[in-house]
Amino acid sequence: MNSLNEPITLNNGAVIPNRIVMAPMTSKGASWDGIIEQDDFEFFGRRSETAGLLITGATAVSKLGEKFSYQMSIYDDRFIPGLTKLAKLVKRDGSKALVQIYHSGANAKVSYEKQGMVVGPSAIDFPHIPYKVTELTEEGVWAIIDDFGQATKRVIEAGFDGVEIHGAYSHIIQQFFSSYSNKRDDYWGGTLQKRMNFAFEVIKRVQEVAKECAKEKFIVGYRLTQEEIHKDSVGYDIQDTLQFIDRLADMNLDYIHVTSADYGKQIKEVIHGRTAFIFVPHVFKVQDAIDGLQYGDMISMSREALIEPDFAKKIREGREEEVATEITSTEMAKSLYFPRKMAEWLLDPNGKNPLPKGMEYFKDLVSDQ
Repeated sequence: MNSLNEPITLNNGAVIPNRIVMAPMTSKGASWDGIIEQDDFEFFGRRSETAGLLITGATAVSKLGEKFSYQMSIYDDRFIPGLTKLAKLVKRDGSKALVQIYHSGANAKVSYEKQGMVVGPSAIDFPHIPYKVTELTEEGVWAIIDDFGQATKRVIEAGFDGVEIHGAYSHIIQQFFSSYSNKRDDYWGGTLQKRMNFAFEVIKRVQEVAKECAKEKFIVGYRLTQEEIHKDSVGYDIQDTLQFIDRLADMNLDYIHVTSADYGKQIKEVIHGRTAFIFVPHVFKVQDAIDGLQYGDMISMSREALIEPDFAKKIREGREEEVATEITSTEMAKSLYFPRKMAEWLLDPNGKNPLPKGMEYFKDLVSDQ
């Protein structure tokens, strides 16, 4: 049997049917207000057999937490009906489905467009941000922690299997962990250990809500970026992160998920089997995924999940040789159900997103709409 097909049981007893994870990706299939629309139903529904564990793109827990236009949000009960329909679509073939919950803090540029302000750990003039950042008060910090808890309640009500707490890609949890963006000298900052506190309090609040409200084995995972290196400063390095991971691994999380293939061996050694490790080996073909299991208990993929919606299904059926590794025609591109705004975003010549191979076949589809 292909090793990718082996089930895995998480700390809470939930069983993932295989070792493949569809990484969270912003799909831009929601309305401007964050309500899930048909484009996202089709995109995620088409990928119900991509992986044993599927994670939505970043889903905002607060009005002040939105970085991406046309992204999902979850800061109000009015988002629950769309999430409920999405959960049913993604779970219909037996996979587990999670919502990635996040707040973008100082980087919430869409919230700035909508609300006229953004918040962060410290009031710093960042060179990449063309607006003022409002420093969070103590009350404001705890309010965001509660936002993560309220979002978790809505995830449970919508019927998802769990949440991934988004502590990566320079969103607010990473901003608290980083000495570059966190200049506080209180419970939330001043030392490496104190810069971890915001993440810990978010995790504890989410876990409390899961224990109180979830009837099933509710999954709580955490995602992080291994290092934050700037041109003239270091927000944190891998040694800081390994200390952080060592503490995370003792918090009864169901998994820790990284954002790149860096430092896989060191992270695996630090976790030491205390929780599942989701590794990112940059999958372009089946063997890449298999090789990734030397470090991770599960492997996470994004571009390959865009190209091959039947990745896990074909492996389960012994059809590895049929797994697509690039988009080869306009007809194939159409069958992948990319939301139009997502396709336009990926085709943007000024964009920084790593592109699926063959993305040019979407040009005609976008221009025809």
